[in-house]
Amino acid sequence: MITQIDIANFGSFSGLTWNKNIRDGGNNVQNFKRLNILYGRNYSGKTTLSRIFRALEIGRLPLNYTTPSFTVHGDNGDVTPACLTPNGYDIRVYNRDFVNDNLSFLVNQASGEIKTFAIVGDKNKEIEDAIAAIEAELGSVETKSGLRFDLEGRKKERDQAQKNHKKASDLLEEKLRTHANDKIKKNREYGKSIYNIESIKRDIATTKMVGFKPLSSEEQTAKLSLLKQDALSDISTSVSISLKIENIKKTAEVLLSKIITPTQPIQELLNDSVLQLWVKQGIPLHKEKRDTCAFCRQNLPQDIWQKLDSHFSKESSDLDTSIDSCLASLITAIDEIPKFVTLTGDSFYTEEKTVFELNKKTLDEELAVYKQDLKTLQSALVARKNNLFQPVETPCTSHSPETIQKNADAINDLITQNNARTNTLEKDKGTARDLLRLTDVASFISTINYDTELIRITSLKKDAETANTASTTAEKEIADRETKITQLRGQQKDERKGAEKVNALLNHFFGHDGIKLEAKDNAERTAVKFEVTRDGKSAYNLSEGECSLIAFCYFIAKLEEPESKGKELIIYIDDPISSLDGNHIFFMFSLIESLIARPIKNTDGSNYYRYKQLFISTHNLDFLKYLKRLSMPKNDNEHFMVERYGTSSNITLMPAYLKNYITEFNYLFHQIYKCRNQGLAMESHEPFYGFGNNLRKFLEAFLFFKYPHHYDKSDPFERIKKFFGEEDAAAIALLNRINNELSHLESIPDRGFKPVEIPEISKVANFVLDKIYDSDSAQYNALLKSIGEPERSQ
Repeated sequence: MITQIDIANFGSFSGLTWNKNIRDGGNNVQNFKRLNILYGRNYSGKTTLSRIFRALEIGRLPLNYTTPSFTVHGDNGDVTPACLTPNGYDIRVYNRDFVNDNLSFLVNQASGEIKTFAIVGDKNKEIEDAIAAIEAELGSVETKSGLRFDLEGRKKERDQAQKNHKKASDLLEEKLRTHANDKIKKNREYGKSIYNIESIKRDIATTKMVGFKPLSSEEQTAKLSLLKQDALSDISTSVSISLKIENIKKTAEVLLSKIITPTQPIQELLNDSVLQLWVKQGIPLHKEKRDTCAFCRQNLPQDIWQKLDSHFSKESSDLDTSIDSCLASLITAIDEIPKFVTLTGDSFYTEEKTVFELNKKTLDEELAVYKQDLKTLQSALVARKNNLFQPVETPCTSHSPETIQKNADAINDLITQNNARTNTLEKDKGTARDLLRLTDVASFISTINYDTELIRITSLKKDAETANTASTTAEKEIADRETKITQLRGQQKDERKGAEKVNALLNHFFGHDGIKLEAKDNAERTAVKFEVTRDGKSAYNLSEGECSLIAFCYFIAKLEEPESKGKELIIYIDDPISSLDGNHIFFMFSLIESLIARPIKNTDGSNYYRYKQLFISTHNLDFLKYLKRLSMPKNDNEHFMVERYGTSSNITLMPAYLKNYITEFNYLFHQIYKCRNQGLAMESHEPFYGFGNNLRKFLEAFLFFKYPHHYDKSDPFERIKKFFGEEDAAAIALLNRINNELSHLESIPDRGFKPVEIPEISKVANFVLDKIYDSDSAQYNALLKSIGEPERSQ
């Protein structure tokens, strides 16, 4: 159903906001109901309102409406001029535009026509039974049966499944978006000034590729240091290691193993190597230098040098000299070791520095073994030197020349790599940033159980797709059956039956069998056309009343065409009464009541309405009085007023007096009562513009019943003088002037171009109201009560 309508700009409507305008006495918003009665005087905006509904029916706006703007609210969503079709509302509108579009002959008899329409014929009961069987199979949501009810359940399951999938997907998306924007995008170390949810999704895909391995804590620290690294100068030196131990060892091995004997050995020295070393060391301190022992001060024997020269032969002297030479080579080799690697880690970039320090440590350890081998060989030579006549076993070496060279080569390769990094530093920094960011992403998706969530979302998506497939299948089943119904009804279409239906309505409800709508073959006998006849002849010069009767019966009959029959329609009937006499007004009401408004009783006693929603508007108070007798859905009906204030129309709730009493007398009294206070003209000036007419018509009715007999027919003011008295001549004169000038402009047309004198109108209104109160306070208070105003006490 349609519940509300906001009209920013459409015809005479401007700035209508439903929730602001349509409120009851308790300030509660009142919506359209199943049945809606609208009353408005001519030119108040009723037809303009109906045109909005017709725009929804035919999917296009009427011509010559500048910048239309409105929003129709309802159960099937909102509709605006930008999205008129499809809109989800099955609407059928009877108004002036309907007549112009379908019965243009009634407007222009020279070139107009009456469009034909077909209704379901009754000659093929088998087809009707087939349609009924399919309709029973389709069922409805209201009866909780059939395919339509099943579809409603499937739609709910689909909507819930889609909602569950969307909720889970949106939650994960929000986590990704938040991490991308708040963590990664704001981290300058990741180097991404533009980073969004699509970026983090690409990074997640990268972390899932074979071969990706997140950085360890140490690696992250190194990468962060690299980002802070400035370009370094190339390392011009290299590690060059020359191990001399093998050559020295070959020489030492000969010296250590060489066997020599003294010419005339001194046995005591041979037996004591320490004493022999002491003597050997003392020779250069005494020989050819002194005659006494520097230790004991005794004279040296005359033959001491001869004996010692015989013991320490030239051969032993040569050996001693050779050992000293070899020891000197060892010392040189030992001193060279620290010079092998003079580089420090500060010469390298961060990543190479770490590797360099590891290689240098390993190399230093290997060189320490090498140095120890040199020292061991040195100790062996010293031992032989101290006891030249005693051979010494050559010690074995423990160092590995290959390992030492391997580490040296590794450092040299690292130097080459480090020097090359200067050219690729910015690229390496970019790679470091990428790895740091990807490591962050890998840690994040692990924290939020990303893979588990993806599996769950995939499962929910599958559930939603399954539910959607079930819903779509059910919709197709219904569509197939509805198509079959359309095809069956197409077999029953009978345009002649359409004309017969119109004539049956004219005859049955209006007793009008003189005017008919006949279906005649065209000249080529290829199609049927509708023609208005009177007494079997083509009818022209139809009265306005006849046109109204034909048009409305045509509309009612057209509701039986296949495109409308069986559907839950929103029906809008705009002002069906024109120049009809009272009898026709009653039959127009009877037509609406019996064929549209009156519900059908279900087997359980509940009501089934033949419409989904019904709108009826009128300007005729007599017809409004009949509409009060319509079969109204309990607690699902509402009455509205369409009023025009100056150039702008508005919709309000119908006043209680008009809704409950429905007499023009009460309405006219209310319009006069509104004019008692000239300040009210600022809020609602329409009663002031219509005051002359309203006052004239009210006084005619009021005074006629007060004074039924007119004694002096030559005095048109006789009743006025009797009621108001002749003592206040000025008031009587003002009353007569406003009563006549403002209600009979045809005699003084220039008066219509002059401003309305509000103070005079208020003065006359109060004069009339006071006089009625003084004359009969009980009647006056009853009139006040009928229009919802409090009683007057004085």
